[in-house]
Amino acid sequence: MTKALLSLSFTERALAVAFAASGALLIAAHLYEKLAGLVPCILCLDQREAHWTALAVAAAGLAAARLFRSRLGAAAAVGAAALVYAVSAGLAFYHTGVEYNFWPGPRICAGGGSVDINAISAALESNETPPSCDDPQWRFLGVSMAGYNMLASAGLFALTLAAAFAEARHARAKRNEPAAREDAS
Repeated sequence: MTKALLSLSFTERALAVAFAASGALLIAAHLYEKLAGLVPCILCLDQREAHWTALAVAAAGLAAARLFRSRLGAAAAVGAAALVYAVSAGLAFYHTGVEYNFWPGPRICAGGGSVDINAISAALESNETPPSCDDPQWRFLGVSMAGYNMLASAGLFALTLAAAFAEARHARAKRNEPAAREDAS
C-alpha cells in the first residue's frame, strides 16, 4: 500500500487524500444520523453536498491521471477540488457562526417547517421538524460538527491548493524548458 502511494505524484496523492477524507466525512455524517439519531439541519445538508462534489471531482481527477494518463486532467481536478473545499470551508464557517449566534441563519433554519429528509413525498405527510441551524446537536471539546468540518475543509483546501500550485509550477517549467535549451546553445 505504501509503495503504491509513493508511486503517485503529489497531485494524485492530494486527490487520493481528498477522496478518502470527503468519503470518511460523509460516512461519519450518515452514521451519526442513522445510528445516533442526529437529524441534520438544512446547513448540514448543504455541507454534505460540498463533500459529495469533492468526492466526484477527486474520483474524476484520479481517473484522468491513472486511467487516461492525463496530467492536465488531474491538474484541473485538483484545482477544482481546491475551489470546492474553499466553498465547503465557507459554508462550515457560516454555519459555525450561526451556531455561536454571531449572525442569524437563513429563515429556513428556524426549524419550523415540516421536512422529512428521506423522501420528498413523505415530507408532505410528516410532522417531523428539522432542528434549528443555531442549535448544534453534538459537540466534542466545545466544537460542533460544523466546526470540525470547517477545520477539515480548510486543511483539504490548503492541500489541494498546494497541489494545484505545484502543477502550475511544473507546467510553467516544462513550457520554458525549450527556451532554456535554446539560450544555452
